[in-house]
Formats: sequence, C-alpha cells, structure tokens
Amino acid sequence: MHTEKSASFLALAAGRAADYARGFPRPVWLLVAATMIESTGRFMVVPYLSLYMRSEGVSLGALGMVLGAAPVASVAFGAWGGHLADRWGRKPVQILGVSLSGLALLGFAFAGSNVYMLALLNFLNGMTRTFYRPATNAAIADFAPKERRSEAYALHRIAINAAFGWGPLIGVALFVAAPRAGFIVAAILNLGVGLFIAFVIPESSRGRKRQEKAPGASAAPSAWNTIRSDWIFWLWTAGMTLVWGAYDLIQSFLPLHLSAEGVPLWVYGSALAINALVCVFVQLPVSRLLRTSAIGPSAGVSKIALAAGFLGFAFLRLPAAILAAMTLFSLGEVWGSAVQSRFVPEHAHPRLIGRYLGLSVVNELGKAIIAPAAGLMMQASGGRAVFAAAAGLFATGGALLYLAGASHDRRAAAGAPALSA
Repeated sequence: MHTEKSASFLALAAGRAADYARGFPRPVWLLVAATMIESTGRFMVVPYLSLYMRSEGVSLGALGMVLGAAPVASVAFGAWGGHLADRWGRKPVQILGVSLSGLALLGFAFAGSNVYMLALLNFLNGMTRTFYRPATNAAIADFAPKERRSEAYALHRIAINAAFGWGPLIGVALFVAAPRAGFIVAAILNLGVGLFIAFVIPESSRGRKRQEKAPGASAAPSAWNTIRSDWIFWLWTAGMTLVWGAYDLIQSFLPLHLSAEGVPLWVYGSALAINALVCVFVQLPVSRLLRTSAIGPSAGVSKIALAAGFLGFAFLRLPAAILAAMTLFSLGEVWGSAVQSRFVPEHAHPRLIGRYLGLSVVNELGKAIIAPAAGLMMQASGGRAVFAAAAGLFATGGALLYLAGASHDRRAAAGAPALSA
C-alpha cells in the first residue's frame, strides 16, 4: 500500500512538472540549457582566476587592473551589442559573444604572468556579458508569454546559479591538480555552446521583423533619444552599478581575503555551493510569488541582507559563521533578483528591449572601478576594509533601486504606456 501511494505521488508530481514545463515554449528551455553550459565553464575558472594570477606572481594592484578589464569591455560595447541584437537578431550576437569568451578562456591557459595579455584576454572575456547575456535575455523575452516572463527569467537564473554551485567545485579540483586544464575545459564548453545555438536554437528576431514591417519605426536617433531621457532607467542603472560592483568581489577578492585570514579554501567553495543551492531552490518560488508585485520595495530592502552578509565576510572567521553569512546573503539575492529581472522588460517598449538590455551592462562599470580600488585597498588596509566598504555600496545601491523602482511602479499603476521611440 505504501509503495502504491509513493508511486502515485511520484506520477502526480511528474505530471505536474511536465504540465509546468509545457507552459513555456521549447526555445526557452533550450536557452536555459545553453546558459547552464556556458556558465558552468565560466564558473569553473572565474572564481579562481585571482588565485591563478597570484600563483603566477601577479601583484594585487595589477590583479585588480586585470579583473577590471572585463567590465570595461562590457561598458564599452554594451550599447552596441544590444543594438545589434535588435537589428541583426539574437542568434548572431549570442554566437559572437560566447565564441569570443571561449577563445579568451583558452588564452588564459597560455598567458602566464604577462599582465597586459591577461588584461586583454579578460577584456575579451567580458564580451560574453556584452553580447551573449543581453541577446539571450532579449530572446527569452521574445519567446516567453508576457505573463510568465518573470518565471522564465527565474529559470534562466536558476541555470546560472546551478552552474555557480557545481562549476567552482569542479574548478577547485582542477585548480589544485592542474590550473591550466580548467581554462581549456571551460573554453571547450563555451565554444560548444556557440555550435549549440547555431544549429539547435531558433531565431526569435521579433524586433527585426517588426522593423522590416515598419521601417520608419527603427529610426536610431529617436530610439536613443528616448533612452537618453529616461531618468528612471538611468537611476536604476546607477543603483545596479553599485550593487554589481560590490557583488563581483565574491568571485575576485573573497577567496584572497579568506585565504589571508587563514580560512581553508573548502569554506569558500562551500559558500559558493550554498549560494547556488539557495538560488536554485528558492528563486522560482520567490519569483512566482513576486511576479506582479511592486518592484521598488523588494529591489531596495533586499540589499540590507546583502550588506549584512558582506559584513559577515569581513569580520567572521568560523566556517559555520561564514556559511551562515552566505545563506543570509543568498536569501537577499533571490529576493531582489525576483523583481530586478522584470524591470527592463516591463519598463521598456518591446522594440527597444535589446537596446535597453545592452545598455544595462553599463552597471559593469561598477566592477571596472571597484575591482582596481579593492585591490589597492586590500594591499593597504586588508580584506576587512574592502568588504566593510562593499557593504556600504550595497546599502547605497539599494536606496537608488528603491527610488527608481518606486517611480516605475507609480508610472505603471497610473497606466502609462511602455516607453517608445
């Protein structure tokens, strides 16, 4: 009897899961799979890139400059990538971005301690965010039903966080055994994703088709003027710049800080795994709960948890306490992400989503500034000062996100149309 009930329960659960999966078009799942593979390769090596460079003899100051090169690429080419995703279609831009990233990762394996070559390679590696990520997000917006975009983005984020969980664990094993092997494997995965997109995933290209039907509607000056005068978007972007600049310290300087404080490397790997597990299992329920809620309050208040987590990283030394700080941080992350992923698709006119998403990578400027500053601060004052200061950046960024999100919420409640060129 017990066995029959268990089988019945499993069959019911499987049926519901299948029904849920069918609620999204097949290309959404293909895009999620592509991102999971791409992110696995990236997270195998990116969290340990700073350790790899230190083992090659790169100074902390130079290390910060190298790590800042990728966000500079994102800022420099973000608008261009989003524009091309609207103009050419999503697939060509995705393939270009992920292929450049794969070649850059391969180059890391042979760059040694040449700081200029490392910076150039990390600059190219930043292209995956500039081209691949905005184009993928735009494609998801194209394919997913409007009322389920929040859940589709949650699935996409779950794929990233799942990779963030197992990628570093694979990476640390490779780093200890043969650091260069990790870069080679990661490059193969990224180049494989390029082929997967080329031959398996269809082109959504809705933006391009609309432009072909209405040539006058694609006037670039009008589109850019609309975006340039959108103060809500730019206030939001300023907040995200501070948040992402601080967030990136987890991958760059947290392993160095914990190592300098005598914390075993397994604690860092376990902390990343906890972050991934929380994001994987909590993100979708929270996104479903908040899929129609106001954006401002959650985007702003959630940063208190992120700031508290970073203060824990700064001053706590017991492994259990550090892992508890990461758990709190991760809960704040999924809370904020549930509404942050909705902002651009709900705020921008559908024809301008690619451009908006491309310009959203301006927030990478925070990493370009904060990474070098963190390297110099760590060299002068230690890791505690770095992570305490980063907690302040989370608080300030949260305040800006609250103001921008609340303004968007009021505009949406008043029935204002999506911004258009």
